[in-house]
Amino acid sequence: MAGISYSLILLSMGSGGSRAYCSSRRAEQPAFLQEGTIETTGAGDTFGACCLHYILEHGMAGLGTTELEEMLRVANAAASIVTTRRGALRVMPEPEEIQAFLV
Repeated sequence: MAGISYSLILLSMGSGGSRAYCSSRRAEQPAFLQEGTIETTGAGDTFGACCLHYILEHGMAGLGTTELEEMLRVANAAASIVTTRRGALRVMPEPEEIQAFLV
């Protein structure tokens, strides 16, 4: 039995936001720019980790455009929060803090 393979390309573009390509679907979300940004170290790592977390929770099979946009939005929010703190990944926000930021 052959397995189904999926391809996913994620682009973190810093202040330009982010993009995702999955099969024929494309999604884009703007960055959350904050006046309190003090350090960008760890923002890309945070973005990637949040995307991986989303995929582990939801799987690849159901990634439509809406899901890709949601994944990027959460990942962008987490990366934005990290830029307001010193210490790179020691300052990774908890999922509840990301959700509160998005409201």
